[in-house]
Amino acid sequence: MKKPIVILAMALSLGVMQTATARTMKVMGTVTDMQGQPIKGVTVSDGFTAVQTDNDGKYAFVRNEAAYYVHYSVPADCEVPVRYGHPCFFRKLDRDSVYNFHLLRKPGMKDTKVNLFFIADPQCQNPHHVRRLHNETVPDIREHGKTLQGVNYAITLGDIGYTEGEFNTNYILPMMREEMKEENMGMKVFQTNGNHDQIYEGLELNTQNPLPMQRYLRMFEDLFGPTDYSWNRGDVHIVSMNNVMYDKLNTAGKYHGELTKEQMEWLRQDLSFVPKDKLVLFCCHIPIWGTRNTDTLLQLLSQFPNVYIYSGHIHANRPARHKYGVKEFNLAAASGCWWWSRLNADGVPHGYQVVNIEGNKIVDQYWKSTRYPRSFQIRLYRGDCVFGGKYERDELPFGKKVVLANVFGWEPEWKVEVYENDKLMGEMERINPDGGRSLKPSLTSCQDWWAIGYHCGIIGRGNIGGSNRNSYISVCTHMFKYTMKKANAKIKVVATDPYGNRYEQTEMIEGNAFEPGNKVYETAVSPQYDLDPVWEYYH
Repeated sequence: MKKPIVILAMALSLGVMQTATARTMKVMGTVTDMQGQPIKGVTVSDGFTAVQTDNDGKYAFVRNEAAYYVHYSVPADCEVPVRYGHPCFFRKLDRDSVYNFHLLRKPGMKDTKVNLFFIADPQCQNPHHVRRLHNETVPDIREHGKTLQGVNYAITLGDIGYTEGEFNTNYILPMMREEMKEENMGMKVFQTNGNHDQIYEGLELNTQNPLPMQRYLRMFEDLFGPTDYSWNRGDVHIVSMNNVMYDKLNTAGKYHGELTKEQMEWLRQDLSFVPKDKLVLFCCHIPIWGTRNTDTLLQLLSQFPNVYIYSGHIHANRPARHKYGVKEFNLAAASGCWWWSRLNADGVPHGYQVVNIEGNKIVDQYWKSTRYPRSFQIRLYRGDCVFGGKYERDELPFGKKVVLANVFGWEPEWKVEVYENDKLMGEMERINPDGGRSLKPSLTSCQDWWAIGYHCGIIGRGNIGGSNRNSYISVCTHMFKYTMKKANAKIKVVATDPYGNRYEQTEMIEGNAFEPGNKVYETAVSPQYDLDPVWEYYH
């Protein structure tokens, strides 16, 4: 009877030795080009430690016990490697110590013009959502990319999939991976992890899954690669990080925004190798104004005079200005209000942000609404409009002489002007979003009641199916108003962005916006959407 005990003791001892070995295992290798020539100065990392290759292209460091991949920051003068249609700049860590990488040099060296497509919250929950992504968003991105000069890349900002309450729908992620192949999108797509992209069920504790928070990420990582990484194009250094921290195990809705001390240290090491004259773009899911440890992050980023943050999560366009002069673009969702419409809750059409870069400067950026021309940047409302349908109906309290303008891509540097009968009357007044939101239209709240009227009044969100109305009545930070001097004057609103683009709108939504036959825009997609089997199920 003693022999099995001895064997068990030996097995346990061997397991301890293997764990100890994993904790102190050195990762090393060589980075070369396709001709076998060493490449100096390539940053290599396990997501915890970042080092650079030496003159011989060699690197070495001690891996962290929680590390899952070894990966490198793609140099600007090398091609982004692709495997099965997706960027592949990583290798999964196993019991080996040596990981060599072979990079393909770009024929024309680094890019001089780079276009980045930021896609926040595609958030597909079921095959119907994926079908809409396939029919609407993917072809719109692909076709718009063809109109631009330079090289195109896309970056998601998290919530690629979707989870309803405690029901995990990560099964949709492989379908999303298929949709986001380079051959479909017309460009390579880099991914950022979101709260809906994680597995909540407890997994076996082992040397590859040592920490509960790390285990949540495994399905995403197996499909898309590491969650904390960087890459380079032209004179741009781009960082993507997971800033979702769960408060308790196996509970989908209990999380907050945070970057751990270990993540901050990795970011510090990564940025230490980046010249200060580079443009730095930091990508995450939860906006920084909703994330803990923000001061440390902003200090690290503020080392660079040319730095921006891009985030998602809120399903609204909300620009923010942080300490140390760091700007954040919190972007509306590609899915809008979870594919119930073609609108976000703040009235912004579902779409994506396009950023045009030359050298180390952003020379243009704009919100591109899906299925609309780039020029569609403003929606106008008469101040006495009626919005809604059979579930609820509301009238704006401003009166007929007030004009409201929703300027989708607004940020503080924009100028929004109004004309009466082609005469400039001055700038419109921005409605203060600090007034919060109200359950019914008010003179002080800042909301887009056309979007609310459709989501809650026509579709019935918040009134049927156990849905939460609060999700569809969010604050709009880019709503403007103007009181007309002449009641019957012809109105034109012109919004000018920091890059010199002028966007005009003269079409006005008036009366009962959702009455049959009410023409909203000559060339716009109708705000009425046919019910589909999924929607009928929820009804």
